[in-house]
Amino acid sequence: MELLRSQLLADFPHGFTTRTGGSSAAPFDSLNLGDRVEDAPGAVVENWRRLELATGLGFARVRQVHGPRVITGVEPSAPCEEADGVVSASAGVAACVAVADCVPILLARADRTAVAALHAGWRGTLARIAAEGVRALAGECPAEPPLAVIGPSIGPCCYEVAPDLAARFEAAFGPRVVQPGARGPHLDLWFANERALRDAGVERVANLRRCTACEPRLFFSHRRDGGRTGRMVAFIAPTPISAGRPSLTRAGSHLEFPRS
Repeated sequence: MELLRSQLLADFPHGFTTRTGGSSAAPFDSLNLGDRVEDAPGAVVENWRRLELATGLGFARVRQVHGPRVITGVEPSAPCEEADGVVSASAGVAACVAVADCVPILLARADRTAVAALHAGWRGTLARIAAEGVRALAGECPAEPPLAVIGPSIGPCCYEVAPDLAARFEAAFGPRVVQPGARGPHLDLWFANERALRDAGVERVANLRRCTACEPRLFFSHRRDGGRTGRMVAFIAPTPISAGRPSLTRAGSHLEFPRS
């Protein structure tokens, strides 16, 4: 199993899964963690068992619907409640979202007491789920701005969109969010979500700048694979400062620094 991590969140148990280290057969090979993609149910259960064993975490999951809702006070569970963001304040319980091109965003309070995982497709990005996550994480006790990491997702190199959608994003985030392409405009969801985070007061944002569509060995991609593909997850758990640094020793985890 190969997990990607960020130096910015080195004090938190967290990671972005890749497609390696699981039990699923093609085209879901091999660490598919999506339960609604026509993969064999037994393989998906085994993949989750392997992730839990590798990380020592429980995973609080939601039924994602491409909206801005963020829920709090969760426990480890299969996805049932509809939302696209999860806040966890329980040690050992990871906030978790599934992706296969959409943008995963991990947030963490500086005091390590609470974290959040967000799923931002184009609809969620336009609805500024990033800002909703920041507000939910602050709760009743706003502290210093959280840390934020944008994980592997489809990049502006590959995300061609219709002109009308590009125009909506340009109106919401400025001209930089749209880039010209040979056949039509390309959308930069990384920039849009970073802009939404910074507008919400976040100062420290890291972007792994890994395009899921460009790296078929490591990542599932809904667009590249014509919709028939698996799902990866992004997860993060809180850890009190007194607990020291976390360890994911059983997984093939390595730190990823933002690419220029």
